[in-house]
Amino acid sequence: MARSYESYETIKFEKLEGYVLLTLNRPQSLNALNVKMWRELDDAQEWIDRDDDIRAFVVTGAPRPDGRPCFCAGADLKEMNTLLPEGSIPELGGEEKPKPAASQIRSFYHQRSPRGALVPTLENITWSPKISIAAIDGICTAGGTELAVACDIVICSETARISDMHVSNLGWIGGAAGSTNMAWRVGVSKAIELCCTGETIDGREAHRIGFANQVHAPGQYLEKAKEMGRKLGGMRLSALMMTKATCQAVQDMGRMASRRYCDEAFFVLTGEPDKGDWGPGRWVGKKK
Repeated sequence: MARSYESYETIKFEKLEGYVLLTLNRPQSLNALNVKMWRELDDAQEWIDRDDDIRAFVVTGAPRPDGRPCFCAGADLKEMNTLLPEGSIPELGGEEKPKPAASQIRSFYHQRSPRGALVPTLENITWSPKISIAAIDGICTAGGTELAVACDIVICSETARISDMHVSNLGWIGGAAGSTNMAWRVGVSKAIELCCTGETIDGREAHRIGFANQVHAPGQYLEKAKEMGRKLGGMRLSALMMTKATCQAVQDMGRMASRRYCDEAFFVLTGEPDKGDWGPGRWVGKKK
């Protein structure tokens, strides 16, 4: 069972108007991802997935102690070094959490969810039925970038500093499908360039190449992300879930299969118990 989110030590969990604001909260360590944070993110994800009042969640980072912005500097390498004495890779995300109670919508959504990821925390974010929004300013590198591309939507500040330094600094690749997700987001050629060179890009360039959905001034990016969370928070949960599922289907199904999947989703949605409150009748009623 998920524990009380008020007891978290490395993240802040704020339930707002139909969405959650999740803040990575290790400012002294540039919000680096340690084992405790992985586990608390897993636990928070379970709360989010089970609560039908929540439609979306925004992931952001606490500012540095001196006030400068920071999203996430990646995995806590000091801690990781102590966990890898023999070169083995721990399951940083901990045990997989049970899925929410079955329903037609949830069952249909989760039938495509993969299993056995090296870092299940980020897979859980990608495959959550709720819409995930990364709000980025300041440092976003390595595991921080993997976290960002695991989200559905990225909103960043013009002053964001985004990079993937696994290859250039460690001689590794990211363990959370970061390069693969990066290629889905910006294209294969650009992903190879960014992941292999470790080049740092700002928010404007991130938006230009398709890494970010939106770019805003430093004082506006988080409010824009929260504004999107509030907007999604007022929408029909089932419709949001089906839209996310059918959009994601394009990435791992052929064109015809994904079209059929979308058609099936439509008919599942029209069979939900609340169907009378939605659809054409809702619009016609508004017009009257």
